[in-house]
Amino acid sequence: MQEKSMPTSNTGIMRATHLLQLPQEMLTEIIRYLPPAEKSKVRATCSLFKDLVDQPVVWQKSTIVLRRISAFNAEFWDVLRKRKITSVEVKEIGLKQWQKLLRFMPGLLDVTVDSLWSKEILQGLQLLTGLQKLHLKMCSRLSERSIIREIVHFQHLTHLLLCGITFLSSSELIRIACLQNLHLLSLHTVQKALPEKALEYVLFHLPKLRELSLSYILNKEHFLLCLSLPDRLPIPYSSEESPPVPKLQLHTLALRQTGYNLLSERFLDQLSTIHTLTVCYIKDFLLHSVDVFGQVLKNLPNLTELNLLWISNLDMFVDNIPSSLVKLSVIGTKLSDSALSCLSDKSWKLREMDLTLSYGFDEKTLKQFPHLFPLLTRLCLSGFVLTDNILLSLAKMESLRELDVTGSTNLTKEAIQNFHITTDCRVHLLVEWHSVSSKCDCLWST
Repeated sequence: MQEKSMPTSNTGIMRATHLLQLPQEMLTEIIRYLPPAEKSKVRATCSLFKDLVDQPVVWQKSTIVLRRISAFNAEFWDVLRKRKITSVEVKEIGLKQWQKLLRFMPGLLDVTVDSLWSKEILQGLQLLTGLQKLHLKMCSRLSERSIIREIVHFQHLTHLLLCGITFLSSSELIRIACLQNLHLLSLHTVQKALPEKALEYVLFHLPKLRELSLSYILNKEHFLLCLSLPDRLPIPYSSEESPPVPKLQLHTLALRQTGYNLLSERFLDQLSTIHTLTVCYIKDFLLHSVDVFGQVLKNLPNLTELNLLWISNLDMFVDNIPSSLVKLSVIGTKLSDSALSCLSDKSWKLREMDLTLSYGFDEKTLKQFPHLFPLLTRLCLSGFVLTDNILLSLAKMESLRELDVTGSTNLTKEAIQNFHITTDCRVHLLVEWHSVSSKCDCLWST
């Protein structure tokens, strides 16, 4: 007797039934890995998934971006409270909407304000008694006095990022030193250099500081002083204040628009603990102290991540890149075939490489990547015009798990399909442009 085939609709119902029979813990774990848009679709399917998606554990590491808050109703706020959202980024907000946000979500720990236009916005933050991370963008609309005098009330802050701020007064900058719990400090000014003595005071009075990001340090020698503890502090501290730390314990340092004079052997000792170094758009790169920067790299024994953005030429100091490097990003920078060959010999621990918009190397070198960098798990060649033959050559990289070739419009569907077959679909291939989140846009832009 011939068995009848089951209708397609019934097959779909059976698959859905089998899915619902999975343990809720397993379903929750699957949902955690979905992007927010997909979570919303799953939530709309049935009451079970609605409850699972709204669990706080699903949103533990999520930042909710809020636009036009006036359009949200009470049910929306109830859902956010149920999910116990603790991190938000606020865009396009008026004062009344801001007050509504603070009233409905008093447990926020991490807040990013896209455009700081009113002192009342800062004053309202005082309702967030447990605030730990604060990122204020476009701060130039308010005076530094208004900003700093409100911020110092948040003694629990561990992360402070101020973008587009102009420090005209050393006395205001020094106030940041009272935030003794700061782990990360990011100060990005608008065309004005930070007062070096005040910055020096702040850095050496933050004992827990591990991550530092600065921009527009243009004055010669000034940044050298900030990383060199003098015999006598230029700004005395009272007996009630904590004494300065004898040495900075930075793990991460990011510099933009700095002027190359800061890269000096005078502060090598202060950088010995650095794990991650980011240098973006240094002025007069070809004219000043290339050998000194090479010496800086050579004397960073703990460096595992190096990010170079819009630097003229990597060849000048590639010999000094430490063998401890695990992650390397070279964005919009010239590097030759010989530089890549040298990098292959020196950085044998390299696991991730990003060459977005970089140039100077040819197709022959790209085809040799499986031999030059056999341990790479992630490779980004965004903006590079790849051919089908190069893509198939990269398929031979046995450790590769992610390959970004966005912008390579010459690739054929057949080549992409053959790549997946050759790699047995173990490599996540990115061929379409995708959004990349960044803590601070002003650090990465030129």
